[in-house]
Amino acid sequence: MACMPEVFYVILCDNSVEQLIKSEMSNYFITACLALLMSLAATAEEFYDFKVNGIAYKINEEDAATVSVAKEQDPNIPETNYTSYANLTGKLTLPEQVTHEGVTYTVTAIGLEAFQGCSGLTGELVLPSTIKLIDHWAFYQCTGLTGHVIIPNGVTSIGYAAFGECDGLTGFTIPATARSIDPGALDGAGVQTVVSLIDNFTSYAARLNYRMFHYTGVGVDMTTCRLIVPNTALSLYRSFMPWNGFEHIDVLENADGMDAVDVADVNLVINVMLGKVSDTPVLANADVNRDGAADVSDVNNIINAMLGKAPSVYDASVTVDMAGTYNTDMGASTYIASTYAERAEQYGKTTQCTGITLANTVPGIFYCRDLFAGYFDQICGYGFTYRMGGYLRVDNDGNVTLLSSYCQGWEDGIKSLSNGHFDSATGALTYDLQYSGVSLHVVLQRQ
Repeated sequence: MACMPEVFYVILCDNSVEQLIKSEMSNYFITACLALLMSLAATAEEFYDFKVNGIAYKINEEDAATVSVAKEQDPNIPETNYTSYANLTGKLTLPEQVTHEGVTYTVTAIGLEAFQGCSGLTGELVLPSTIKLIDHWAFYQCTGLTGHVIIPNGVTSIGYAAFGECDGLTGFTIPATARSIDPGALDGAGVQTVVSLIDNFTSYAARLNYRMFHYTGVGVDMTTCRLIVPNTALSLYRSFMPWNGFEHIDVLENADGMDAVDVADVNLVINVMLGKVSDTPVLANADVNRDGAADVSDVNNIINAMLGKAPSVYDASVTVDMAGTYNTDMGASTYIASTYAERAEQYGKTTQCTGITLANTVPGIFYCRDLFAGYFDQICGYGFTYRMGGYLRVDNDGNVTLLSSYCQGWEDGIKSLSNGHFDSATGALTYDLQYSGVSLHVVLQRQ
């Protein structure tokens, strides 16, 4: 066998020999060339180990008995011209286990970019109960996916933009086991309902990224999307970002969607169990613990909530009603040392801040669409993402306090609210707030 040469020539564009190089580095050059040639001859098996029923799988290095659903990438086709699973159509149901060459593997992850841009998927997505991870961009731009996606209990991590721009989805369930949800996981998704089964996230709130619902795209519309959470954790969701940005927060145990958890919820679940109800949304709400069936365990959850085994989050005796649409008193409301009217004249965007809504969630608790009373949205013209949404508590004497708040544009909330008062006779709501070192005095008048 001939020895490897110790020299090589550098040939310039004019085909002249410029110089002769003798170098120990020549062996490295040849090795690099061989590696390049080998990569050009690579097969798709570098991207996955085997296929079963048209789905590619990669054996996990950390556990050879498990596999991840992999991207179907042919290295001979440039990635910019390639769509993974271009021939895959219809509803997608992924298995818990697959068998290849006599060996059975457990499916534990949906890999990086696995189904990205797979527009042929047109229907519901059913994920295996065995997975622990959904990686970055796993279903990004799968615009044909529809229905409510239930992330199985056991999943701990959902990657960046994993379901981004899946605008056909109507609902999304986050499991109690979720510990890491990256930015944009649902950015641009069309979900109208988010169910979160997490009952205590104070110890790992930082990893439940506050940009999971909105990052670079349109984001989940928190003014219309309904957030459903465990009754025992409702106060947490109203206190932590990004959850407190939702205008409509309900509890799992509230099966009939009314204000209180009561006997009516028990009756609804029982009627579902007896087959007397067929409406799909009602059936979904009746499964209050989201285990896949409306049964006795759901009845028990409701009864426990009624018996006070979950903390009370509102005072049912409050009768004051602040709900309605308000306009800002431009002469009385002030931002630092200027009235709203003076600021409006300066900016020239509007002469009247209107459409500030307050919605009743439970007795004594109301969601205000913009605690800034239109200052940044309407006067400055920054747009709706710079509204400061927040929950207010009112007692029977009309005293108003702040529970929580969140501004999507600045990704933070109000630090304090004082002198809050609602006059039932006149429909006037007044309060002072501090935000980012400045003071606002707000006077709202119900229309």
